[in-house]
Amino acid sequence: MRNLLLMSLALVLAACGVVQPVQQEQPTPVIQTVVVTVIPPTEIIPPTAIPTQPAPTDVPTLAPTATLEPTPLPQPTATTDSSSTSSGASSTGLTVVNVDNVLGKGAFVDISFSSDLLTLNCTPREIEISMTANLPEITRAELYYRVTDQPSALYPSNWFLFGNLGTDGKGKFFTKFDALSINPNYRGLEKAWLDFQIIGVNKGGGVVERTQHIERLVTYSKECP
Repeated sequence: MRNLLLMSLALVLAACGVVQPVQQEQPTPVIQTVVVTVIPPTEIIPPTAIPTQPAPTDVPTLAPTATLEPTPLPQPTATTDSSSTSSGASSTGLTVVNVDNVLGKGAFVDISFSSDLLTLNCTPREIEISMTANLPEITRAELYYRVTDQPSALYPSNWFLFGNLGTDGKGKFFTKFDALSINPNYRGLEKAWLDFQIIGVNKGGGVVERTQHIERLVTYSKECP
């Protein structure tokens, strides 16, 4: 029993002894680790140079192909014959004009002018005109004329009625046309063309057919050419 008390006393003393202060553990500093991600610099790749395209080769310009123009049909022309005639004491070579029958349009054929020249103050001062009717119903022929200035031909006159042509009653017609027959308003021109047209008329006075314009085959000159 005594031993038990001693042991209990010893334990109490031990418990009441100076208790050494418990050293407080210093808090472990928390070191915040900052993770810095180092991104290596990206190598900048220079842009790939676009290869320069070679300059386009000049395309040779093709010369435009000439358009073929239709070949014009030959126009009716007058044939001429040289004949000699006397006027007073002098002899002048005149050129006879035989008109192409195409210009007669089937109404008249063998249209002829005794000269391609008519003058006012020289020779010849008149020309003879003759033709043959190609249609039996034509019993009368009327002659029209106009004056066209030379050389520009910009101011043709109106058509003037010269009159009825003479006839043999068998289809032939003829007349003489002199410079004084030209309208006085145009007679003073130094030079001009005389254009003609003949109209075929039947017994009742109706027009059967008319020729085409017979143009620039006869020249008018006020003085000697």
